[in-house]
Amino acid sequence: MIGWLQGTVLDRTPPFLLLNVSGVGFVIQSPLSAFQHIHEGKEIALYTKLLIKDEEVFIYGFIHKNELKMFEDLISVSGVGPKSALNFLSRFSPQEIGRAIDDENLDLLSTVPKIGKKLASKIVLELKGKLTFEEKSQAYNKAIHALCSLGLTRTEAISRLEGLPTDIDVEELVRRALRK
Repeated sequence: MIGWLQGTVLDRTPPFLLLNVSGVGFVIQSPLSAFQHIHEGKEIALYTKLLIKDEEVFIYGFIHKNELKMFEDLISVSGVGPKSALNFLSRFSPQEIGRAIDDENLDLLSTVPKIGKKLASKIVLELKGKLTFEEKSQAYNKAIHALCSLGLTRTEAISRLEGLPTDIDVEELVRRALRK
C-alpha cells in the first residue's frame, strides 16, 4: 500500500499529474481543487490511496489528509466509484460534503455528475453521522459565500481564506481575504 508520496511534479494535466519520486514516475489522479497547489518543477507531498481494478493500478493523491478520508468514505458507498468521489472533492471541501450529508441536502449532493437523487440518498443513508472532520466556523462558511458573490470562484475564495483565523467575524474574514 502506498499512503504518502513526496517528489517533484514533472507534468500536470488535470486530473492527472506525473510525480518523480527518486527517479520513479507515478501517475496520480487528484481532485481539480488540488491543482491550485500543484506546479510543474515544484516539490509536493500527497496523501495517497492505491486501488487495483481489473489488473490496473490507480493512485489517487490529496493535499490534505481529510480529503483522503472523505474519498475513502465516499468510495465505501456501493455505487460511488473513485471518479465520482474525485468529482465531489473537486467541487466541495470535505467539510461541505459532510455538512450536506448530515443536513440530508440531496439537491447539493446530486449536483455532482453521475450522482442522482437515488444515489445521493444512499450516500446520506450510509454516511450520515459517521463522518468526523474539523468543522469550520459559521463565519468562515459565510465568508466563502460572500467572496463568491463578489466574483471569486469557490476555489479562489477558499484559497484566500486559508491560514486566516476562523474565530473572527465574517466582515473581517472577507477584508483579510481580499487583501491577500
